[in-house]
Amino acid sequence: MNLDADELICTHEPDFPVAVLRPVGRLTFATVPRLRQAAQKALTDHPEVLLIDLAGLDAVDDITLTAFPMLARQGVDTGTDVMLVGPDPHLRELLERLGVARQVPVHHDAPGALAAHARLPGPRRMEVALAAEPDATSAARDLVDRACTQWKVTHLADTAALIVTELVANAVEHAGTPMQISVVLRNRHLHLAVRDESPLPLERSGGEDEEPGRGLLIVEGMSSAWGCVHTGDGKVVWATLRLPVKR
Repeated sequence: MNLDADELICTHEPDFPVAVLRPVGRLTFATVPRLRQAAQKALTDHPEVLLIDLAGLDAVDDITLTAFPMLARQGVDTGTDVMLVGPDPHLRELLERLGVARQVPVHHDAPGALAAHARLPGPRRMEVALAAEPDATSAARDLVDRACTQWKVTHLADTAALIVTELVANAVEHAGTPMQISVVLRNRHLHLAVRDESPLPLERSGGEDEEPGRGLLIVEGMSSAWGCVHTGDGKVVWATLRLPVKR
């Protein structure tokens, strides 16, 4: 790929719960805003891990590498671990010299980063695989109730159950494929996700006798944030509820 002197192309590869960002080109004062913008957009999907692949990056202005600790701090807000992978020896030396490597984990490759992530104390998680059948919503609510009770966040249980009901009902009606429901307790959020095998976009329609859009309007209104990530084998629709700040 031939790039201009001040060109940086950032490719986002979401595969929930792991997302990969590949910046290719020259990192300069002129192009670092593109890197920040692309990484911040990737973080809005609330992945558990964001790997930033540095194999194609040429850091012309080394001070611009301090953007990575800032992105890692933003990742804390979404419950996302930001990791750097694949720098060449010169770039790795720069990361270490500037102290970036002390603030953001740097790994030789993606498998090594994910293995290191797996050894960290992870978020608490409960999952269930369900068929696209009418009783899937009941099973999803049971999962949420168990999780909230076990993790002592029962004040979020009713809202979380309502949200997951709407997400699962949408998947049953419009995707019609097997699905994976996950409930994850992170540092600052309760994270709900429904993964199905349909690449089709979300349908903003409710059930019989419901106004169009009611289901997803409920999700939007009740959650702190929500979104849809298209993956190689379908999509993940997610929503988060913010935990109260401990004083």
